[in-house]
Amino acid sequence: MGRKKEYVLLVLLGVIVLAAGGYLFGVWEGYHEASAGYQRLQKYIIERPDVEQDHERQPDDQEEPEDKLPEIDFDGLRAINKDIVAWIQIPGIAVDYPVVQGKDNEHYLHYTFDGKANKAGSIFLDYRNRPDFTDSKVILYGHNMKDGSMFSNLKKFENVDFQKNHKTVYLYLPEKTLYMEVIECKRVSMSNAVYDLGIQDESGNLEEMILSTCSVSSNTRLILKCRAL
Repeated sequence: MGRKKEYVLLVLLGVIVLAAGGYLFGVWEGYHEASAGYQRLQKYIIERPDVEQDHERQPDDQEEPEDKLPEIDFDGLRAINKDIVAWIQIPGIAVDYPVVQGKDNEHYLHYTFDGKANKAGSIFLDYRNRPDFTDSKVILYGHNMKDGSMFSNLKKFENVDFQKNHKTVYLYLPEKTLYMEVIECKRVSMSNAVYDLGIQDESGNLEEMILSTCSVSSNTRLILKCRAL
């Protein structure tokens, strides 16, 4: 009888190990597929001569001249997905992604830029914002991925010294490039993570951008606040 119990326990343990292995493989496969997909998008970034991707302006420098920044092939991107509205680059933390906007704030949590179901999701603009970024305040969301992709490295800005040396966020739009400056990184409760977008700036100028991602606790969010330069 004792050996029978041991056999049953071994079988159950084997089933658990196989199930866990299958789950971990599924997670890895999802990460790999998402990473490969975003890598393929690099062909839509047209680098200018002598431009360094991770170049940072010093605090007293002027804005980077337009002819020194890369061009984004939005026509090519929108042929893939018409929901692509922008491209965001944050030097120093490997954020270099297209920005999409769905009809709600759920869809692109589970789908990549090309419409494929994937836990990595996308960087996406709050559905309440105008797609041309003419609201005074906008919110971008992205997952806190364990492989360092998407918005997982926003937490680096909690380090004051890092934030001093990595202030600039580049937001590429079809018609222009916006320069944003990181001014704050903090963890907030879920109740404070959603900002009121009801009041829109009639002047059509973006003043503040919030980047939001999951934190260690399910009750908190990590946000990065940026202001227009």
